[in-house]
Amino acid sequence: MSAADDEKRAWLPWILRALVHVVAAMVFVFPLTRAAGVLGAGVGALVGSLLGPRLATTRVRTVPLVAAIVGIGTLLAMLVRWIALDTSMLAGAWGPGAALRAGDAAFLFTAAATISASLRAAAARRPVLSSLEVVGVGLAFAQLVVAHRHGAINRPFEVSDPIIAAGGDPTHVFLWVGGAATAVVVLLLMSERRAWRGLLHLAAVSLLLFLFLGASNVMRLPEPPPPEDGLGLRPEDADSERGEGDPQGGSRENQDELEFRDDLDTSNDRVPVGVVLFHDDYSPPYGVYYFRQGAFSQYNGRRLVSAVASGVDGDIAREFPTRAMDIAGAPAVNANRATVETTVALLADHTRPFGLEAPIRFAPSPNPDPERFRRTYRVTSAVLIADFTSMMGVPTGSADWSPEQWAHYTAAPDDPRYADLTQRVLHDVLPDDMRQDPAARVAAITSWLGAEGTYSLRSRHAEADDPTADFLFGDKTGYCVHFAHAATYMLRSAGVPARVATGYAIEEAARQGGSALLVSGEASHAWPEVYFEGYGWVVADVTPQTVISPPPAPPDPDLQRLLGELARGLEPVPLDPEAPLPAFVTSMREILAVLGWVLLGLLAFGMVFLTLAKAWRTWVPRFSGDQARVTYRAALDRLSELAIRREPGESREAFARRAARHAPTFESMTQTHVGAAFGSQRALSDEAQMQQRLRQMERELATEFPLWRRALGRATPWSWLRSR
Repeated sequence: MSAADDEKRAWLPWILRALVHVVAAMVFVFPLTRAAGVLGAGVGALVGSLLGPRLATTRVRTVPLVAAIVGIGTLLAMLVRWIALDTSMLAGAWGPGAALRAGDAAFLFTAAATISASLRAAAARRPVLSSLEVVGVGLAFAQLVVAHRHGAINRPFEVSDPIIAAGGDPTHVFLWVGGAATAVVVLLLMSERRAWRGLLHLAAVSLLLFLFLGASNVMRLPEPPPPEDGLGLRPEDADSERGEGDPQGGSRENQDELEFRDDLDTSNDRVPVGVVLFHDDYSPPYGVYYFRQGAFSQYNGRRLVSAVASGVDGDIAREFPTRAMDIAGAPAVNANRATVETTVALLADHTRPFGLEAPIRFAPSPNPDPERFRRTYRVTSAVLIADFTSMMGVPTGSADWSPEQWAHYTAAPDDPRYADLTQRVLHDVLPDDMRQDPAARVAAITSWLGAEGTYSLRSRHAEADDPTADFLFGDKTGYCVHFAHAATYMLRSAGVPARVATGYAIEEAARQGGSALLVSGEASHAWPEVYFEGYGWVVADVTPQTVISPPPAPPDPDLQRLLGELARGLEPVPLDPEAPLPAFVTSMREILAVLGWVLLGLLAFGMVFLTLAKAWRTWVPRFSGDQARVTYRAALDRLSELAIRREPGESREAFARRAARHAPTFESMTQTHVGAAFGSQRALSDEAQMQQRLRQMERELATEFPLWRRALGRATPWSWLRSR
């Protein structure tokens, strides 16, 4: 193999790593700045990645070297930022906008150069530290797409909004990001020659892939994880989705189960599962939108399950509509109820369709985005418009119910404690003339439970023979399933027909005046319902006054608006280019400004230190008694200013012979220095001539190099760091 080939092979790792640094820097700053800043970061990373290995050849130890690079680079970054943004130098000449862009580009150039130079210098000194570069690449790509996880297709805004406005799908772009990240890491692995370090890089690649896969699903659009709440709203087994036994989508295996769970973890439920479009304006009398999906009214000796008997819970849809489908047991539209039209677009598989409060009709609806939405359907609901006080004096149940239906909806556990507690609550809360009023009984029982109970997901009642009794007659600490069962049992003990309904409950304020409402898995809920003559099934939810587990966060308004527009089949309105920057970007700039001032101070200190140190090394030969050493060191500094430096492993004598082409006197100075170091009497006698030889060498260099190059070298305060 020729020397030229060896030289090419030596440069290949440098080129590959420089490319990696450029790509990673541009990806990292992309959400934070504009095109000029991205370009500045890329160029800075290129300069830093090429400069780092050269800085590693100095005699300075690794830790001080990296600290010096970071300190000097930080101070330079703050200096250029101060000049561009805090003075009128650029703003007066170019205008405020151009000055801001130039300041960002210069700051990011210096910052990227500093980071790349420090990483490359550390890796050149300690090859094991090259894994930091791989981790840095992973972090750069992961931070770009991490906000996209959990189905938040509108995040990060800086990436998604322009894509969606142009009619594209941001998920596809993020898949390209993953491919680019993999290609960048492959370049890193190609530049590594030792097998054990390649394995170390491979481990770092695994971390990169973990970060990326945690941010976005590479096989298809982000999908909510299986639920853990035991409400039976969505299939709990991913393999059962759209199974052969249910052509409408979703296995029936889990849809009739309402289970008690201990220590619920809802961290994976904070994902969108659907969006509801309101075609009519509606404000619920309770201040909460209830979307009913299932009902549980049959007591099996331990808990309430989905009824199997005919003639009960006929208002629950059993399957998704393939054509217009009227609900036989739905309440009538009268003075107490009005119709509201909605469209539901599901982002996740569900076991049944859900609809606003009391659906009376389901119909299929064209899916505007099959890749985004599982299915869409239209719902006509008979929503309650009367308040609860209007139900005072109204009988419960229906005159058309058979004795079997009455028995079904009033069946309660045999445990006498339920009836005893119910009578005690009614006696303590209600006056004598109201104890027989069904609506007053409902209000008394639900308000008592809300005052006495504590809402917490960290409850432990599931293993008891009767989980509801363990909750109600124990610590009264539980979540919606416990409260719904307890209220239903107490209401039935008071002779009021009741059941437990499941679905989603979302505060009316979450709509924020819009026509779209985002439904998340965290909004899943179970609540008691009571049947009133002329009203149908009415929500009788319990609101605990003591809450340990925090309530669900409100929906992201931007994501809610975006999904609503996608569900309508509309393209979102493009962003105003003159709109103010997002709060995140503004905060980051403020943080960078503070950090910049700190780094500027460090840079100023470093520059002063280097300048004083260089001046000391220049003037100390005039009064030092060790002329052989300090004058020889001053000669080395003069040569270093002109990039004439001793290579690693090169002897001082060999270096003197090489430098003699430009400064012949330096060879005799080297002989005197080496001889004095070994105690040679002749060298010690020549020591007095070192000052004259130094001046002679400077004259020789003046004839070899132009004035501008010598002046530039003399003005560079850190040139002495590479003297060897």
